[in-house]
Amino acid sequence: MAIRKDANTLTAAERAEFVAAIRVLKAEGIYDRFVLRHANANMSAIHRCSAFLPWHRRFIYDLELELQRVSGNPNLGIPYWNWPLGSANASMWNDDLLGGNGDAGGVVRTGPFRSGQWTVINSSGLPAGPLMRAFGQNGLPTLPTQAAINQVMAVTPYDTSPWNMNSNPSFRNQLEGWIGPNLHNRGHVWVGGSMLPMTSPNDPVFFMHHCMVDKIWHEWQLRFPNQGYLPASGGPFGQNLTDPMGSTPSGQVGSRPIDVLDSAVLGIVYDDATPQPQSQPEIPLIVVGADPIAAAIGVPGETDVFRFEVPAFGAHTMYTLGSSDTFMTLFGPNDPNFEVASDDDAGEGFNAQINRNLSAGTYFLRVRLYSPNSTGNYAVGVRAVSATPGPGPGPVPIPELIVNGVGIDASISAANESDVYRFNVTTGDFYTIQTNGTTDTFMSLHGPNSQIPEIASNDDSGISFNALIRRQLSPGEYFVRVRHYSPSGTGAYSVRVTQG
Repeated sequence: MAIRKDANTLTAAERAEFVAAIRVLKAEGIYDRFVLRHANANMSAIHRCSAFLPWHRRFIYDLELELQRVSGNPNLGIPYWNWPLGSANASMWNDDLLGGNGDAGGVVRTGPFRSGQWTVINSSGLPAGPLMRAFGQNGLPTLPTQAAINQVMAVTPYDTSPWNMNSNPSFRNQLEGWIGPNLHNRGHVWVGGSMLPMTSPNDPVFFMHHCMVDKIWHEWQLRFPNQGYLPASGGPFGQNLTDPMGSTPSGQVGSRPIDVLDSAVLGIVYDDATPQPQSQPEIPLIVVGADPIAAAIGVPGETDVFRFEVPAFGAHTMYTLGSSDTFMTLFGPNDPNFEVASDDDAGEGFNAQINRNLSAGTYFLRVRLYSPNSTGNYAVGVRAVSATPGPGPGPVPIPELIVNGVGIDASISAANESDVYRFNVTTGDFYTIQTNGTTDTFMSLHGPNSQIPEIASNDDSGISFNALIRRQLSPGEYFVRVRHYSPSGTGAYSVRVTQG
């Protein structure tokens, strides 16, 4: 198992092995492929977005596997650049590892990647001269401190809408450096030179830098095991939990954020990464049919997690009560990271309500306030629809689409909202489900006889920005979910189902 170590603590033999492996990959042309993979990726798909951390975790993991291959050492791990101890005088910048700063013109003339020994490439893959560095000369003369790292390590949740450089509060955004004390961005700017453009992997310190970024995320995950990756769904394509990430080829592990969330599964170990001492209370249990549980969002951006048990298949209603504008997401069964449904205002007033047929198992509810800057009280409960009426609102019937009938006119009236419809298939055949209108809709199809398994989804196969799914279906009840392609978008649309 590879152990990723502070670059300053590597032995002479470990330094020589790492440098030799990097140089072999360069000679094979493999190293330059990594430079191009980063350089030619869509900026908004790998930076300033939720997938920033999982994308780069997969990126450096792939290079680590290549280093292990050419070195013949399956335990070779990429060392990390320990920023608080990694300024210009640190041993990682010695001639036996990275070499040091550039000269007056920025050209690196020391170490194994010096001019004459190492040539960088441009985004077209063509030689573009020597490696360049300009320590502390681009407006940020210092590296991140341990106090700054500790500050970011305390931030939750992982990310928030609008899932970009304006997300706040957001651990991802603070670690990336667009808000807060500026960690990742500061490292690139401090080195300067070849570390500034999208071809920044030209400088081997890039991988040590992102190893440090990944180490912080790894330790944050250990500290907050109940804070999962966000968005699970509803964000831009390529950023949701189960979306394929852009510019990520097939490999030993998958290309979705969910595939790289667990460092232990990937065999990644950091030399001093240990769980932060913090008590983790048991997830509160909601008893189905009992009085709702009183709760509160006491810190802006906070998310509460609850669980409940479903003993047998049946219709259930999950709801919130109170004057707070709540947003609720349902996960399961038996998986706190598999999103089933979410809702903003389907309940009374600004309360959330989800109506679903659920199979047996343990389910999880995450409740937050619609505004990430708000706090407030609420109550949350679950009831079986077939049970004797109990506390909380009754279920809202799922609108039925009549096959070959007229369409249903509807609208997405709030950010992150989605609408659910049902239709019955009595004869096995091809069926077409489509939206119409000027709204950019995204549609998913679920079933048969369950809202949980997704069997198809579509964005723009219909006219203009409308969604269209054509599928051969067996008899049973099916469910259609319609949302706006943009998590903040709203607008009117119609939906219908036709046979044949």
